[in-house]
Amino acid sequence: MENNPRNEFIKVNQILGKQASIGPIPAEQLVPWIAIIIVAYIITNGLLSLGMGWFFATSFWLIVSWWILTGNQPHQFLDRWRKPPGNEWYNCNNIYISPLPENRPPWVRRRYSDSQINIRNKPLIVPNQYGGKSRFMPFQNEVNICCIAEIKKDDRQVAALLLEQGQSQYQLVFGFQIAGLHNILHESEVSEFAHAIEEGMKDLPIGERITFCTGCYSDDTQRQTQLNVLANDCHLKPISVLIRNEQLRVEELKNAGTRQQWQQIAFCTWTSDQQGSSQQKDFVGAVIEKCRNFGSWVVESITGNKRIYQETFFKKLLLQGFQQGFIQWEVLLNTKICLEVTPCSAGDLWQWLWNRFNEGAAPAIPQVITLEETATGLQLTETVTTDKHICTLLIEGTQGRSASPEHRSDHDRVYLTGKGKVCGVMTMTDPPLGWTNTQEQLKWVWKILSSSYVHDTEAWVEISRGNDFLIQDNLARQAKQSKVARTVAITKGQGRDIGAEIKQEESFEAQRRLYEGTKALHCAPVFLVYRHSAEELTHACNLLANSFETAKVLRERNIAWEIWLQTLPITCKRLLHDGNLSERRLTLDTQTIAGLMPLTIPKDIDQQGVEFLTSRGGKPIYVDLFHQQIGRALITGTSGSGKSVLGWRFAQEALVNNIPVVGMDISAGGNSTFKTAIELLGEQGAYYDISSGSSNLLEPPDLRRFDKSERERRMESWKDFIRKALVAISMGKVENPHLAQRVDAMLVKALDVFLKDADMIARYNRAFEMGWLSAEWQEIPTLPDFMKFCTRERLNLRSFEEIDRQALNQIQNQVSALLASRLGKAIARPSTFSPEPAIKFFALSGLTNEQDAYLMAINAHTACIRNALSHPKSLFIGDELSVLLRKDGFAQVIGETCATGRKEGIAVLLLSQDPDTICECSTGAQIMQNMTYRITGRITSTGVTSFQRYLGYPAHIISQNATEAFLPRISDLYSCWLVETGGRFWRSRFYPGEMMLASVANNQNEREARTRVMAQYPNTPKSRLLGLRAFANAYISALKENKGFQHIGQDVSTVQPNQFHSQSNSDEQAENRPLIAS
Repeated sequence: MENNPRNEFIKVNQILGKQASIGPIPAEQLVPWIAIIIVAYIITNGLLSLGMGWFFATSFWLIVSWWILTGNQPHQFLDRWRKPPGNEWYNCNNIYISPLPENRPPWVRRRYSDSQINIRNKPLIVPNQYGGKSRFMPFQNEVNICCIAEIKKDDRQVAALLLEQGQSQYQLVFGFQIAGLHNILHESEVSEFAHAIEEGMKDLPIGERITFCTGCYSDDTQRQTQLNVLANDCHLKPISVLIRNEQLRVEELKNAGTRQQWQQIAFCTWTSDQQGSSQQKDFVGAVIEKCRNFGSWVVESITGNKRIYQETFFKKLLLQGFQQGFIQWEVLLNTKICLEVTPCSAGDLWQWLWNRFNEGAAPAIPQVITLEETATGLQLTETVTTDKHICTLLIEGTQGRSASPEHRSDHDRVYLTGKGKVCGVMTMTDPPLGWTNTQEQLKWVWKILSSSYVHDTEAWVEISRGNDFLIQDNLARQAKQSKVARTVAITKGQGRDIGAEIKQEESFEAQRRLYEGTKALHCAPVFLVYRHSAEELTHACNLLANSFETAKVLRERNIAWEIWLQTLPITCKRLLHDGNLSERRLTLDTQTIAGLMPLTIPKDIDQQGVEFLTSRGGKPIYVDLFHQQIGRALITGTSGSGKSVLGWRFAQEALVNNIPVVGMDISAGGNSTFKTAIELLGEQGAYYDISSGSSNLLEPPDLRRFDKSERERRMESWKDFIRKALVAISMGKVENPHLAQRVDAMLVKALDVFLKDADMIARYNRAFEMGWLSAEWQEIPTLPDFMKFCTRERLNLRSFEEIDRQALNQIQNQVSALLASRLGKAIARPSTFSPEPAIKFFALSGLTNEQDAYLMAINAHTACIRNALSHPKSLFIGDELSVLLRKDGFAQVIGETCATGRKEGIAVLLLSQDPDTICECSTGAQIMQNMTYRITGRITSTGVTSFQRYLGYPAHIISQNATEAFLPRISDLYSCWLVETGGRFWRSRFYPGEMMLASVANNQNEREARTRVMAQYPNTPKSRLLGLRAFANAYISALKENKGFQHIGQDVSTVQPNQFHSQSNSDEQAENRPLIAS
């Protein structure tokens, strides 16, 4: 695995773990044959005295019959005769018996011995309706859990499940939540992880086991809770409605199995002896330990201090479990195998156990025994919230419904009544032949579980060390048998025995690996499939069984209930190892075991924000620009890739968190993608055409809500932006660095004098105090007022050089020329728009002159920054600014916003068709280096080169964006995106809410259809939403059925204001399904 992870083939040695035959007798048949011979002799000669002839004939007949019936896997025949426990399981309502005798009530002490913890109940036998008797088995008898143990030592707090194995032997099961391997790894990472897994698995503790569980579940509880909180707290009702509509979309995706929550957890065991120490001892150590156990028993019996010894025992048990068990497993997983693991707390373990049998949040933990390191030593305490045993609480159910599992005498399924699901069990009988390369090996299980038809499925893989001596001896015997078979074939003139040669080569190869240090491992892969009905379960299991390529996975038809129990970490049973005559577990070595370990799952990005679903597996990932950090995102994609829809979802995320949004675009004719969506907000949304109104360049941000220090800091930031805008205006197309430097210095001094002038300060304060519609607002200082300060006298320039005179002339001439133009009126008068709306968009439309467009963009950006600085957090959106970024001045202000806007709480979202223009502008490096997220949709084949050149994307990753598979899927209403952050990639899909999608549909036919429908409704907030809902109904239907949009809105009559109330009610009743969640 040290070579190229893309080229080498990794072969699974199929002979490893196979039993060598004993002469002509298959190894797995030896014990049954001996038993048959003994029974035949007893019957024919001991009981019937029929003689040796009958004995040999009977033995031969029984052996042949047995061999024909059982074949190479006797367990399949024997398991057919095994019946589920009784007629059914039932909850026997066990009480909790404390491991510490002094904590037990007196009546419990009298009834049970100090060493007894778990109660084993007798079957419940009751008459049935057919005149017979039904036998019900206590479910509590199937498990070994005592309680949850917690250890607080060395500033660590870890938890484990405490299991009783019997005869004062206990087992601690530690849980680790795993953030597995990402599904798109760099080539160097593939080799590193594969080598780490191989080396780490060599150090598995002998006699212990680790069980990996990776599951995908159709569950949207967490997301629905997030959206519900956002919708309730949002100040903008239209945005709340869109979020409610998104809740419906999330629920639809969950019900379809498209959206899956993924979970990875590992359970590691540590088993004690009767003295609370590890069982891993040699022969001499075991003898000494038994002698000491006997001595301790004698002392306890003579002194009568068994209860004191019991407390000491559990202190030692938990301490040894922490030091020899937990620490060893954590080092193995975290350091040697290089996985990101988090130890499960008591609450984590209890919630996980609760969700095995029930849904929703778990009640308080019933019992916890805690070992805590204090200043006076180790203290053992116990917290009990109920007298019910932990298993009793798990299966008693909620709201009057039992959660006790049921088998209903079915051999191939288990009914989880607490969750309303049926569980099927599938086992792997043959491993795959191998993998084409290391990368495929690491994500083999993920590729299967992430198939579109797989959902509500778990992969359980239990791994333990094999016996190296027995395995090596078995391989040597198989090699000898193969050699003999080859010799016999040649002697008899049969030629070469190819099968024997291959078997011998595989045996030699396995022995070579073992001698080189590779370890043999027992592996038990099991898959649990959950569905709501038996029919659905059968269909799902059939699909899954055909997904494993060269591996063989079969549905368990005989003892599904037994294997399901073995997967539970609250039992001491080993998975697929129940003492049958044949070994059901697979045997692999440490070099190939990674292929069966379910470690690959796409990593999380953020915990909240805009939701994407991974292309495979449907795992939700989130991009958050506002909470964990103030982020920057670049969305690129060709026209029609869906970037405007995604961009509006980011704006919506800001608005639902009550964060203002400001943006600018250069849409033609004022037809911005966002215009309709903004108009939904009424007075809280403003879309301004900057060429037809005015935006005061020197209007400062409203900083009255901030304290003095923050106010001063933000004012300095605003002054810096204004200075750069004035430099851009003053220099125009003049290329003179020396003059530009002096102009910049003059403007810094002029701004300082201007903003300290008492008259200017008074006019500013009156304007903001009275509001933007007042007469005082019309007196707010503007650019002409500032020009009065750009003189030698007002600036008090004592030493006045020629360059100073040129700089002042340059400022005055350029600004005066600008003020005389139409453009000057737009930036040199009081603003004609309110500073209050939650979202403001500035459209730079109708500007044919390149310089005018550039200056208007500078002014619009200044207005955006002004609005952003007025709030603790804000979002700036730049849509299709590629033309303007060619101007150094504009590129500089955008670069500064990306680089330094974070401390002002300004999140940035840029939308572009390709990265070329951004990367090639004067501040391209500054912009791209500060982009937290790069989100790429469908691109052209020629665009692949740009992403390779400018962003360093690997060709095999970005080239998929240019394929047809990356086009938006209209029938399923999603678009495809490659999300990149921190050098990691996620292939994902974005599923917009239907009303949101309808609000930003922006091609000409869509806009015309929306206009026709919206025109039928009065211009009120509620009617605008109802109009959008009506359009969404028709629009989504037309999209899915691939119809045109010409018919939309043609047959709708105008809703008159006096008819509006009844019309809205009838509309709501007429919908087949709601677009707005209640």
